Amino acid sequence: MGRIVFELSGFFFLPFLCYAAFLIWEERHPRAAKRILKGKALQVQALIGLVFVAGVLLFAGLTDRKSTGGYVPAVVKDGKLIPGRVE
Repeated sequence: MGRIVFELSGFFFLPFLCYAAFLIWEERHPRAAKRILKGKALQVQALIGLVFVAGVLLFAGLTDRKSTGGYVPAVVKDGKLIPGRVE
């Protein structure tokens, strides 16, 4: 579960990292940057990040393997461990 949250947070913060790169670029080219950037940058970045996360969740949900069976936990039978499995 932690891995999924970590990966999705990367997609959410991607627009913010791009904006940071834009600000670095802006110091070198201030006139061009003023034409591109107007106002509500933070709201737009958050919206784009949420769209990325929703897209990744949708893609993962549609392409994931479907299993109809249940999980059978690991058991010890006759002194041997039989690993868990999905049936």
